[in-house]
Amino acid sequence: MSHVDKLNQLLRGYNTALSNLKPVEKKLMHTDIQKLNRHMDKGYNNHNWFSLSIDEYIKECQTAIDTFNETKNIVLQHAHNIEKKVINIENAQIIRQIDFDRKNPMDISEFSDYFESYRVKVLADLVKDYTNIGEQYLKSIEECTVKNNAEVSKTSASEEMRPYYMYWERRIFNAITKMIVRALAANKVIWMRTERPCLIKMTSSYNHPEITFHPTVDELRTQLEKFSRNILESTKSFGRWWDGFCKIFEPAMNEETAEMYIPYTFFDDVMQNKMISQLHYEIIQSKGQLTDKFNLLVRGWKKKGQFGTLYDKNGMIRLQR
Repeated sequence: MSHVDKLNQLLRGYNTALSNLKPVEKKLMHTDIQKLNRHMDKGYNNHNWFSLSIDEYIKECQTAIDTFNETKNIVLQHAHNIEKKVINIENAQIIRQIDFDRKNPMDISEFSDYFESYRVKVLADLVKDYTNIGEQYLKSIEECTVKNNAEVSKTSASEEMRPYYMYWERRIFNAITKMIVRALAANKVIWMRTERPCLIKMTSSYNHPEITFHPTVDELRTQLEKFSRNILESTKSFGRWWDGFCKIFEPAMNEETAEMYIPYTFFDDVMQNKMISQLHYEIIQSKGQLTDKFNLLVRGWKKKGQFGTLYDKNGMIRLQR
């Protein structure tokens, strides 16, 4: 093979090595790219085509390309693993699907546990994946790209890694935001649905001259508010990283409640999203309309003096229809 063919092959290998890198990855591997370019730049000098230095140059550059590709493949493999974790968060469904085949409605405590136990379980798996992003994948990327600073590698912080951390933190933030939007949309549908089966069992009793509900309307309202609030507070399970680090803030003790909490999370930023604010507002309105129906029914029955209808089986069936 002639020198020209070998040099063309070398250039194709160089271009291929850099072609599938994202801008943020090129910035991350800036030092490695500079090192590779220093080897390639020697080709700008004039060479005697009969000189043995041509073969030596090609061999040296090919070795540099192979070394760069080895580092690049490690970075891309870990980045691929991070991307899968982020997509898992983005596509997560933290609202349990309703069993439409069930014949009997749930009481209020069963309703709360039905959704909350599922949400907690899903979040635990997501938080585990999120923790591995920093402790496992990003740390490995830093160790293979920032080789000359052993102290930095121990602390998971370096100026070279800062833009890369910011890139993934933004991706994670967007994924959490989409997860919450999907959950709020599902929550909204629950309160707007009119078809059977009914979800919550409400009973009533008449003690002249009042009608009381079991659970009370206030208890129902409290549980529904807790249901929606837990969706939003799911973001508090994802602790933010230290600035310039991929280290999550450690939980701290709340002096007022004596409960553990993560000082810095995605909650405040997610709550500023306009779509989330709108969905939350619509859910509040729907829940308000739902609980107001009980007051309207009671006022209607009192006005018409039809309390006896409530406890007449046939009359109750007509009323429900």
